[in-house]
Amino acid sequence: MMAKLRVILVLGIFIGLLVTPLAWGADPPIKMGTVLRLSIGAEHGIPCRRGVEMAVAEVNKAGGVNGRQVELIVEDEKDSPAASVNAVQKLINVDKVIGMVGPMTSGDVMAATKIADEAKVVMITPTATTPQLSGAAAYVYRGCSRIDTQAKVLTKYVAQNWKPKTVAIFFSNEPYGKGSAKFFGEEFEKLGVKVVANESFMRGSRDFKSELTKIKAANPDILFIPGYTPETAPAAAQARQLGMNQKILGVYGDMDPVYIQLAGKGAEGHVIGVEYDEDYDTPKNKAFKKNYYELAKKNNDPVNIMFAALSFDAASMILEGMKKNGPTAEGIKKFLDEVKDFDGITGKLSFDKTHDIVRAGTDGVYIVEVKGGRYTKAK
Repeated sequence: MMAKLRVILVLGIFIGLLVTPLAWGADPPIKMGTVLRLSIGAEHGIPCRRGVEMAVAEVNKAGGVNGRQVELIVEDEKDSPAASVNAVQKLINVDKVIGMVGPMTSGDVMAATKIADEAKVVMITPTATTPQLSGAAAYVYRGCSRIDTQAKVLTKYVAQNWKPKTVAIFFSNEPYGKGSAKFFGEEFEKLGVKVVANESFMRGSRDFKSELTKIKAANPDILFIPGYTPETAPAAAQARQLGMNQKILGVYGDMDPVYIQLAGKGAEGHVIGVEYDEDYDTPKNKAFKKNYYELAKKNNDPVNIMFAALSFDAASMILEGMKKNGPTAEGIKKFLDEVKDFDGITGKLSFDKTHDIVRAGTDGVYIVEVKGGRYTKAK
């Protein structure tokens, strides 16, 4: 008899545990994912992570989405298309997310696009610039400008202000670097700036003197080095060591205090296009800046507010879609397809028919130059 009572008691507790959340009205959290550069490229990926976390924390603090909290699940893309595909598949099939921010690099996003689209899960990349992504999938969006747009803005600025006759291109031999070399080279040629040298380097390289010596022999007026900070910064430093005093142009991957540290004197005068204006005068941006710098300091993070800003806006639009239309991928997609002048911290945001970001009243690219050891606005 006692044994039977114990069984009934245990069953009662078990059933109670199952039904209590329903009785209390506690709904399960809404799952949202992010796939970012958290090992290789962490100097950009960790700031992106903070941006997504800040957006989610802001919504949860305000009561969540229709009373439900949002649970963020974070994955590392490892600068690998295969790893990115695995991460996206896990988020969709195991974690059951309805939207995600990332991956970040063009190659990783393109590898994962079909998976997200076939599963009908919304994906916004905050930083992938390849034109191939435009219109590639119904559920995939881009939160930054395309590399060919950046090329047009930057080359025009350089041609008008520096008036060079020739340029040498020293690029990272992977999708981002190769795409930059192609589009910038084409734009320079259109503006009458001849490409007199075209050399490449591999990811992970640290000695660039052989290639730079060839470039030096071509005697270009300016030097364009597209790629990622761990290579582009020492390449700039070694160019100066070889006596190359040309102005150096880069891409927005160099928007990083680490670039200035690694490049040393080679960073001075370095010009790039960026996607975020810290002086954008809105209450939302002022609060974001304050909160981001406090969070980065608390966690001893690599500081890169531009990447944090891009991912914050991407996450905020996904979350706003949940709030407006309900926590489903279809509801998020409906919001993204219809949104006009969303109050982001990188501008008033909309998406065009190819799912590329549109910032009202601007081409979306700001020109900055290193002066006195820090990036300052040039345009």
